[in-house]
Amino acid sequence: MTIERWWREVNELTKELIQVAAALTAGCASCLEQHVPKAREQGASDADLQEVLLLVRPVKLAATMKIDEFAENLFAQERTLLTVVSQGSGCGCGSGNCCS
Repeated sequence: MTIERWWREVNELTKELIQVAAALTAGCASCLEQHVPKAREQGASDADLQEVLLLVRPVKLAATMKIDEFAENLFAQERTLLTVVSQGSGCGCGSGNCCS
């Protein structure tokens, strides 16, 4: 079964809870503002939403720890490597300060 077919067959409550989980993981407040009310409209309880948060929290914390570890390792590399990486590679953050 493809993901597209599976997604078409999933009930609306499950879809909204998945989207709440994705919004939590991404740290997207506007996404939460959109999907939490939709999840409630589909029957999600406070306990359901709290369970989603409890499921997502370890993933977010692990990702935060891994990016911190990655940054520490990157900072420890030779300065010349950091200069090469920061010139022209562009991380996509859009700040204009670090990316070309």
